Formats: sequence, structure tokens, C-alpha cells
Amino acid sequence: MRLADQYPVDHALGSVQAPGASPRPFVWLHGTDSRRRRAFWGGASAVAALAVLPVGEAHAAAIGLGTADAYAVLGGSAVSNTGPSTILGDLGVAPGNAISGFPPGTVTGTIHDNDANALQAASDLVTAYDDAAGRRTTAPITADLAGRTLVSGVYTATSSLGLSGTLTLDAKGDPGAVFVFQAGSALTAGSGSSVRLVNGAQACNVFWKVGSSATIGMASAFTGTILARTSISLTTSATLDGRALARNGAVTLDSNTVRRSTCATSTTSGSGTPGGTPPTGPSGSQATPGPGGDAGDGGDSEAPGTSTGGVATTSSVVRPTAATTAATPSTTGGVLTGTIVPGAFDLIYRFEYGTSRRYGRRTTPGRLPADATSRRVRRALHNLDPCTTYHYRLIVIPRSGRRVLGRDRTFRTEGCAARRPRRSGGFAG
Repeated sequence: MRLADQYPVDHALGSVQAPGASPRPFVWLHGTDSRRRRAFWGGASAVAALAVLPVGEAHAAAIGLGTADAYAVLGGSAVSNTGPSTILGDLGVAPGNAISGFPPGTVTGTIHDNDANALQAASDLVTAYDDAAGRRTTAPITADLAGRTLVSGVYTATSSLGLSGTLTLDAKGDPGAVFVFQAGSALTAGSGSSVRLVNGAQACNVFWKVGSSATIGMASAFTGTILARTSISLTTSATLDGRALARNGAVTLDSNTVRRSTCATSTTSGSGTPGGTPPTGPSGSQATPGPGGDAGDGGDSEAPGTSTGGVATTSSVVRPTAATTAATPSTTGGVLTGTIVPGAFDLIYRFEYGTSRRYGRRTTPGRLPADATSRRVRRALHNLDPCTTYHYRLIVIPRSGRRVLGRDRTFRTEGCAARRPRRSGGFAG
């Protein structure tokens, strides 16, 4: 039964009748009856207001982070790192004071070790966490978000929340669209999983309230600000376009890229990952080579078409580029490196390697979200032969378009001295 049938409106006096009551007769409002005239117009205004009242929140505000907004990584007890992680933003810990692994990790912002700035950011994090936890639910969600496309809103899981594949967030053309996820306990993003932004969605407007701890799986491409009550762990080669903010526990990193997301000040055609300015020009961007890299290292084809998500310009599509850079060898292994500009495409990358240009072996794949800036990537090799020359190259596979190949390069494993043949000791006497 409709609400109007349960509680009919008295159109003469603008009042609501109780169910089952006899309808009141229509009353003409004479000019001298000011009391009834005021009641009529007041009631009519109320009915009109109810008619246009939107269902739910038309445009929820983003979670206010206060001073924590400047941080890409903030731990409550500790921040530890293994490998060449890159933190694009501030890094800090409070009230703990344990920061380790920098170097080899690098931080583009400021490191705050339990100083006044970090303590204030930790306090602001508590406020932001409570804000995210207190938002009114738009819809309940199940344990695994893979394969779903969601519009802006507040999504709640009473217990743990997971992601085993790709989640798509659709802003419907509104760059201010806010997505809030409330996990009652843990958040777990599986290896190779990703969060894809389309139709104007921005990483700065995606928030994950985690009731316990968050784990971002190997080579996954995660998006949004993680507000965890306990700890956050980013496993090998995972990327985060957002923030890792842990209230009470540690943030653990392993060869990751964490990019503090900022909202774009202007919109572009299509959707965009905020914080980067798409390069101009008909040929798109070019990769900036790392140490020992090959400037202008290109691919065998362009990535055609218009992206369904990611960075785009009104006049051209920013094409992905790949540059194979110098390797660091050891006796039975090595570390391969390269630089990638994803451009308008979410992509997968890997290295091929072998003792000839036919390669024959490949590394585990990694993922990068659409971005107009250069991203450094690496993969470690094991169980190689000592004193052997290996060929390798970086390969990029966009979500839309054919693969892009970096140039072939070589390195030689160490251990040649141990294999050097002995000289003859002379004639026997």
C-alpha cells in the first residue's frame, strides 16, 4: 500500500489524516479566514517539498582527513619497508616511532617520526575513521567485490570484505562522486586484483574503512584511502593510488608504489585518475628513462581507441610507453628494471628474458592503473647460471590495445672468476 493511501492528505487544510478517519469536507477559504489560509499554504508547501525530496543523499561529502591528507603512508606503531618502494607523499608514524627500510625505499615528501605533525595527523585519522564508520549505508555488499560495477554511495559489509578480481567504480560523469566502503573486520585484495575508475571517478574520493587490518595482494593495483583500525600490509609489487593510514598498528611495504591521491582541479573527457596532468601533443607522453635507460624506448604498436577509464585528453589519447633500463646482476640472479607511462590505460606488465633474443622465460605480471606520469618497475630473477649473458626486455599490455615492447638489453651474471680455467703448472721434471 502506498504511503498516500495509508495517510491521505487533507487538501483543504494541508494536514494528514489518520488511517480509517472519515475524510473532511472540502472547505472554501474566504479572504477573511486568515488562519485557514495560512494553514492551507503551509500544508501545500510541505506537500510540494516532500514531492521533490530526493531519496538518499544526492551528493555525499568526501571524508575529511585533516592534516592526514598530506600523508601517503601513516602508521600507528611502525612503518617498515623491504625493497625499492616509492612513496609519493609524506610518510610518518605516531604514537610509535619505528620507521625502517628507507633507504632502499624513497619518499618524495617528508618523513615524520612521532613528531608534532605526525601526532596531529594520527588524531585527525581517528576523526576521519569515525566519520567513515558513521556514514549511513546505501546498500549492503557481499564478501567479494570482483566483477561488480558500483555507483557512488556507502557500501557496508558486516564482517570481512574481499576483492579477487576487478571492481569498477562509475561516477556517472560526476567528478565529485564519493565511494565509501565499510568493512566490519578485514579487507583482503587478492593477487593481481584491481580497482578501476570510470566516467570521472577519482581516487581521492574513494575510502575504505577497515574494522581490523587490510592486506593488498601481490601485483595488485588498488585505489582509495585505506583507513584501518589496526594494520595495513602491501605485498610484493602492489600499487596503491590513495593512502595507507593505520590507526593502531603497522604499515608494512614490499617493493610498492604508494601515490597520495589528489582531486583534479579540472575535468577531462572520460574518467581520470587524479593528481596527474595529462601531457599534450599528438604523440602523447614519452617515458622518462631511469639510470642507464634508453631514451625514446618505444613499442611495436600504438594503443588505439578511446579509453573506457583512466587519463584522457579532449584532443588525443595518451598512449602507454615502456623503457627497458639497466639490470643489476648477481651470481645466480639479478634485478630487471624499467619505466612505464601507463597513459590512458590500465595495464599489465612483465619482463621476458633468456640466453638469446628468443627469450623463452617471463616474470610474474604486475599491474598499473592509468596515469600520465612515469612509473618505475622491477622484477627479481633467481636460479640463473653463473657467468652467463642474458637478454631481457619490458613488455606492457594495455587493457585496450596491442602490447608495447621495450628494447632488448643484456646483462651478465657474476661468478666468472670461479669458472676461469687453471693454467698449466709447467713440465713435469
